Amino acid sequence: MQYPVLEVLNNWSPDDPTPHKEIYQGICVFDYRTEIHKANNYREKEVPFIVRDDPAAARTAERWGDSEYMKQLLMGEEDVMRRTEYSPNNHFMYWVDKRPKDVKKKKWRELQDKRKRGEEVHDGFGRGDQEEMAEEMRDMEEVKEVKTQLQVAKDLARENPEDEEASAEVERLQVVLQKAKDRVAQESLENWEPPTENLRMTYTDWLEHANVTDDKLGPDNPHWYFRLIGCGKMGEHTEDGSCDKGSSEWLFDELTYFQPREGEERPFYMINPKKQQGIHCRFGMKGVIAENHFDLSRNAINVLYGQRRYILAHPNQCNNMNLLPKGHPSARHSAVDWSDPDMEDYPTFEKAH
Repeated sequence: MQYPVLEVLNNWSPDDPTPHKEIYQGICVFDYRTEIHKANNYREKEVPFIVRDDPAAARTAERWGDSEYMKQLLMGEEDVMRRTEYSPNNHFMYWVDKRPKDVKKKKWRELQDKRKRGEEVHDGFGRGDQEEMAEEMRDMEEVKEVKTQLQVAKDLARENPEDEEASAEVERLQVVLQKAKDRVAQESLENWEPPTENLRMTYTDWLEHANVTDDKLGPDNPHWYFRLIGCGKMGEHTEDGSCDKGSSEWLFDELTYFQPREGEERPFYMINPKKQQGIHCRFGMKGVIAENHFDLSRNAINVLYGQRRYILAHPNQCNNMNLLPKGHPSARHSAVDWSDPDMEDYPTFEKAH
């Protein structure tokens, strides 16, 4: 069952973290103990589904629901600094910094100077302006279009080596392409700022930031996202066998049902254990929003504590979601702010389901 995205959002705003009694539910839910064979049919067809009451997951949830156990598990005898993301509001937009090295260094020095002066500043500025993103997408689409034209011209020139007009067209399009690339670099990326700030802090430090009263949890207030990574095979090619500083390989012992075992011992949730991309464990404050995006690999998600809302869409809806193109720092993520969609700049979002 598919529903219009705007209808879903109007029924329950992403900025409202309060669970609703009536929601648009289009995913089948199976009891692990009595309906696992049904869930297996969905898994084999690569269709999303929900499993409840898995005994192994329930045991982990029981342990992790104990605050003292979590402090012991995450702190131990050392104060390990782990990945944490800061956002000035409730939106967390993924990004990869594509700015030139000299620009990044300059911004970093400016930030450090302000902190030395005692200013409380962060290098996270929010998800970005929808109108500016729309302009960036148009610039990048122009680059993509010229690239296609250039490839056609090159093929024609190769087939007709004595055709001077064909060779001239290749040269002309090469100039056009370079100008289009320069415009993207100068106008789009030059004004770009990181949506969030990547930090390092201990679990108890994060908990102090996250465990606040509801009056400090509004959508325009700062939010903090704590993250653990069990690298697994992702760390095979690194010197110390990890893919992240302070990696948490013990996650594979805590969440045994995500261990990449094969044969008869293969966990139900592992489709292809050899391609497992580690375990990414996130601790979110109430109201945290991860921007709509397209993932390149399968996801098996385990909600151990609290509640989390997911809005899923078929891959054939990617165009309507207005995903930022390859080359953008937040590529494969929606340029549309789902809390306040700009229908003028993204008219196709109205068709999204």
